Amino acid sequence: MTGVNEHAGRTAVPWDMVELLCRLVLGGLFLYAGVQKIADPYGFAKTVYGYGILPGELVNLTAIVLPWVEVLAGGTLILGVWPVSSAGVITGLLLLFLAALLANIARGYTFDCGCFGSGGDETTGWGTVWRDVAMLVPAAGVILFKGRRRFCLYGSGE
Repeated sequence: MTGVNEHAGRTAVPWDMVELLCRLVLGGLFLYAGVQKIADPYGFAKTVYGYGILPGELVNLTAIVLPWVEVLAGGTLILGVWPVSSAGVITGLLLLFLAALLANIARGYTFDCGCFGSGGDETTGWGTVWRDVAMLVPAAGVILFKGRRRFCLYGSGE
């Protein structure tokens, strides 16, 4: 019987729905974050500069390109277009964000993280680190899922 674990007498976990929820939540977060940054490129550029990691020449380029990468990866994850690749891009972004956050925590810097656009009240710190680590879980769920994907525009995924 589909969806029933006959040995335990319980309903099996609908992993395809869990994977869909992971895609929608993670994709939605990145789509929202990217749109907020696109709406205020100058403010986001100031935030990128505040991290003190990139040379000045790359700050503006990063502030312009990064939000569009977030929007593209989030949108394709929601739509189910190359979901494994989209989740891989988001995982890479999260790892970069984590490295930048940890570098600034190590230096003792605290400022607006710019995660969901500039001018927010959210400062860099361990809460931001743990939130980004938590977002790696649904990304891993999408990447490691080995079943038929629901509501996927590109077949059943990669």
